[in-house]
Amino acid sequence: MRSLYLGAKARKDENFSTGRTTVTLSNENDFSVEGSLDSQGYLSGMAKLYKKMALKDGDEISFKFSVDGTIVITEVITVYKTDCEDDQTSELEPEEKETVFKRDRLNHIHIEAFRPENLNIWEPETEADVYLVFGVLQDFTDFQYCCGTSISILKKLGANYEDSAKPDAILIDRISEQYLMAEWKKKSSDYKLNHNPDDVDVLVCWTDNEINRDLLPPRVLALHTVAKAAAETALKDGN
Repeated sequence: MRSLYLGAKARKDENFSTGRTTVTLSNENDFSVEGSLDSQGYLSGMAKLYKKMALKDGDEISFKFSVDGTIVITEVITVYKTDCEDDQTSELEPEEKETVFKRDRLNHIHIEAFRPENLNIWEPETEADVYLVFGVLQDFTDFQYCCGTSISILKKLGANYEDSAKPDAILIDRISEQYLMAEWKKKSSDYKLNHNPDDVDVLVCWTDNEINRDLLPPRVLALHTVAKAAAETALKDGN
């Protein structure tokens, strides 16, 4: 899972703080990695640390919190493995291959990764980004993701979209528990390009910029607004 469990004792530390957390090594000043620390003491996003320290399941770490909440790892206790277990582990580890970026010598640019806290500098590039953001933020909405609208599921439902573009997904209304047809767009103004207002129940978009509301379905969920509210909630909880 590439995560660390800090335990109950860590949660009692006065410098323990949930949210984005930096991890450093006491003996290497130039190494750091960021992850997300939850209230139960689980720290996710530690793939870089696992790679750096060759961590395996069952390994234990000693650490301390600095005043600013940074986690400083002071020692790693490697769990003893037999020679046979070591051989099996090495066979399962995938060979590290050259990435497409490196092989094709793609330009070095900074591409901002999404998280609720970085709204000022993150924008979706494709509708797939909007899907991903909804997955992160759906607990802040009235909707739960059910599934994508494959040909198979539409056939089972008896839904006919031969004369119009099929919807992207099926959501569940958390209040009524009804199934809802949903469409994903970067901007709400893109919806009218290939859909009618009654094609779906919910339009999920990043920004809602359509002036003519008659061109939109009954419900429009603008994730930029939801993300902003989620970020403000995270900041309050952090304080």
